Amino acid sequence: MPTSTTTEEQKLEQKPEVEQVEIWKCKEAECKAWVRKEFVTEALPNCPLCKNPMIRSYRHVPITAKKGNKKFLMGKRRF
Repeated sequence: MPTSTTTEEQKLEQKPEVEQVEIWKCKEAECKAWVRKEFVTEALPNCPLCKNPMIRSYRHVPITAKKGNKKFLMGKRRF
């Protein structure tokens, strides 16, 4: 029979690590759109969904393993 400390430890192990990321989010409360700062090319972007202004904010997102650069083969077709 598992103890309560064992289940608590398992829950902690299952939580993914998160990092704080700077984002732009839509001002409209009904709109859930947000974009990472590094993908925005304008000084004051508009929402890509509803076209309203966006504001700066932060979001905690799970850390993902970065994939290495893929080398594309020239001259060979991929299907």
